[in-house]
Amino acid sequence: MTIETEDFGTRLQFDQLEVGQMSKYVFFIGENYDQQGTNSYTYVTDTMVLEVFDKDEIGFLVREYLTPGSASLHTASNVAFADATVVYYLQTDGNEIKLVSKEERLMTRLFQVSSTSDASYDLAELDMLEIKINGWTTSQPLYDGVLEGYTKNYRQLNLEFDDLNVLIDNRDVMLGGPGNTHVYSEKYGLVRATSYNASTGKGFGWDLLP
Repeated sequence: MTIETEDFGTRLQFDQLEVGQMSKYVFFIGENYDQQGTNSYTYVTDTMVLEVFDKDEIGFLVREYLTPGSASLHTASNVAFADATVVYYLQTDGNEIKLVSKEERLMTRLFQVSSTSDASYDLAELDMLEIKINGWTTSQPLYDGVLEGYTKNYRQLNLEFDDLNVLIDNRDVMLGGPGNTHVYSEKYGLVRATSYNASTGKGFGWDLLP
């Protein structure tokens, strides 16, 4: 099914945030990230809800929580702090969207934020480099920097998106930490977020559900 803005329902749209919007994401576990184009990833029964529930002078308040049937609320240990409801702000000025902590420290299980990131995402089309999504990997070599680009006609589950931004942030890789990739747009919000270990090739991610 090709997604159009008008039939995106009540899912989060970064350019038109409203109280009451809600998106759901399914968790997956991956391996062999160092092998471009690998399909070595498996969905598991953890579903994360991202919900806009209030607004004040700082921005839109959102919360993340797992649905009751999620495996990590029972015997699995896929998701950290599985029983917690995480709250933070989304701020937007039309040019970018930024995650801002409500407490002293920003916490999110859905977005994968590197240690040097300011947790902001450019909403303009990043049309300088085409990046293909291959399985749970991208067409770009794994290295220790930041890349911004776009992907076209991307299919995920049974959804097809036209143009999406791709932000790859691997600055923590040189410190022995994970790299991360976000696939998103102003129209569709966050579509995919992944985190991966450069040494082991293992990682995880969240995909937007239909």
